[in-house]
Amino acid sequence: MLMMSESINNKRYEWWDVAEKLARQSFQLRRESSLGTAFMASQAFEHKSKNRHYCFATAWHVIDDILEDQKFILFRHHDKLAVSCSTDRIMTARLGPEAFDLGFFFFRTRDNLLPPEQMMPVRGLKTFPSLGEDLGWYGYPGSLESTPIFCRGTLASFKTKPHCYLINGIAYPGMSGSAIADQFGWVIGVVSEWWEDPNLPKIPGMLQAAPSAMIRHVLEDRLGARILENEL
Repeated sequence: MLMMSESINNKRYEWWDVAEKLARQSFQLRRESSLGTAFMASQAFEHKSKNRHYCFATAWHVIDDILEDQKFILFRHHDKLAVSCSTDRIMTARLGPEAFDLGFFFFRTRDNLLPPEQMMPVRGLKTFPSLGEDLGWYGYPGSLESTPIFCRGTLASFKTKPHCYLINGIAYPGMSGSAIADQFGWVIGVVSEWWEDPNLPKIPGMLQAAPSAMIRHVLEDRLGARILENEL
């Protein structure tokens, strides 16, 4: 049974608490040809078995050709956990239309190779952040090798083609796939790319993010995820 976490109330958390929570479920995805970030979105446990299944969400362009590799590494900085993932034991899935830069990969392991984690809940189809809302994201810039950073910004606008958020904030190569959270402890989006309008070269660019609602939709409606109540 897949499991996700659900917030109990609408308490506003300190940003340090949000960053710490993201640190426990965010990983650097190390491939031979590239680096990216992914975060744990759900976990499952086989009945009467030591097998465990984990679902990671990330930007689709981080994993679109990952099955061509033999293996990749999931690395978590705060406890220096490094898990070698053979690609013959994973399955990838694209979420939404072609322009929607969002995807899953499912990883099966045994014992405590990748311990279970309490996860931040993912906002669903009926709840969206408000314009001007403060947001934060946690990822692994490639220029810093294996050191993550936590960034903050504000939701500036909604883009319709493709449907995405534009955020006044920064992100660096390697942070694609990072979870974006609000101060209430919800994951609301996934870092996609840096967006600039070529027709307005003097206007600063913004961070483009895919909304997380599709993640929740797939986990609940298609995979039957069971929601667990959990606080930060």
